Amino acid sequence: NLIADDCVAMAASKFADPGLSVVWRRFDFLRPPVPGRRIQAGGWLKEIRETEDQPWLRISAFAVDEIGTEILRSEAALTTSRIKVGLARSVPDGFRRSADSAGRGFDGRVGEILSLGEWVVPAREPFAEYRKVRAELAGQVHQGEHTGTTQLLAGWLEGRIGRIFGDDFRWGGRLSLAYHAAIAPGHALTADAVVIEQDRDHSGVSTVRLYVGAWGQCNERIASGYASVSIPSPRLY
Repeated sequence: NLIADDCVAMAASKFADPGLSVVWRRFDFLRPPVPGRRIQAGGWLKEIRETEDQPWLRISAFAVDEIGTEILRSEAALTTSRIKVGLARSVPDGFRRSADSAGRGFDGRVGEILSLGEWVVPAREPFAEYRKVRAELAGQVHQGEHTGTTQLLAGWLEGRIGRIFGDDFRWGGRLSLAYHAAIAPGHALTADAVVIEQDRDHSGVSTVRLYVGAWGQCNERIASGYASVSIPSPRLY
């Protein structure tokens, strides 16, 4: 979850602070890391273009361990922080925030609404030392005002989906998110997911696809996107 924001930090070290924000990201969780092995992450600029007069940078990244085992693939879209961007497709019919979803378990039915819970954006102070070290590694003197809340939100959503699907999602799942509004420390969020697709192949492996949404305390949409998981995950067996 840190790779896209590291790319922002490296860009700032080379071109001064360009005012970039992460507006979309996708994760493919490939293999569990093996304890004791070092992990190396790398990234590259994949695309530069403008859409409707909006500057757009697309970055791909990956993480491998010291013997070449691929752990994670990631892709992110960056644009200037002054522009509000909403990139996710429309909300599926019938899906809205549901107070009745709390406490319900997953049973594989299309239309099932899953409560992912509530989360309060943490204060910046616990991450100050990390941001200092990251700035030094990227060659920056000053870190700027980028708070890194996008990767914190993505990490929280990953954890909540992982509680439902376990290692099948953690290693073998996919999550893509578009960010529609900024969040700040102290803001309270609520998230739900709805099962929009469920299928089982000839070998008995089930594939589940979810629409994921996160809302702020004034019912504004903060982030939305899609997650998918195979049960059991072919990455684990």
